[in-house]
Amino acid sequence: MRYVKHVRQHKTPRPMPSSFDPASPAPGKIILLNGASSSGKSTLAAALQNALDEPFWHYSIDHLLAAKILPTERVDRGHFLWKDLRPSFFAGFHASVPALAAAGNNLVVERIIETEEWMSRLIKLLHGSDLF
Repeated sequence: MRYVKHVRQHKTPRPMPSSFDPASPAPGKIILLNGASSSGKSTLAAALQNALDEPFWHYSIDHLLAAKILPTERVDRGHFLWKDLRPSFFAGFHASVPALAAAGNNLVVERIIETEEWMSRLIKLLHGSDLF
């Protein structure tokens, strides 16, 4: 908790390392695959990765969950409630897409867009992106 307290008290942003130049990379392209569960999004994403002339990341919620970025075992045991974690998890995923593309990464993003709110948020976040 000491680290959390320190972060919250820190007022001025720390400078990025000198090797980081946000102006240098050309923005990446984004291919957004939206569809129902088990509709073939992952298969299509893998086929696109193999067929496209440029490298593309396959980026999905499933990959993040498989990487265990969430404390899923503790959620399963009831220590944390998914309903409490869910909004910020999805908001973070959505916000990460344009950030990764802005850093020069091409993305095949696999997503189930469940609500009009998510669609509106993605439209705003991805406005101006090279989106397919």
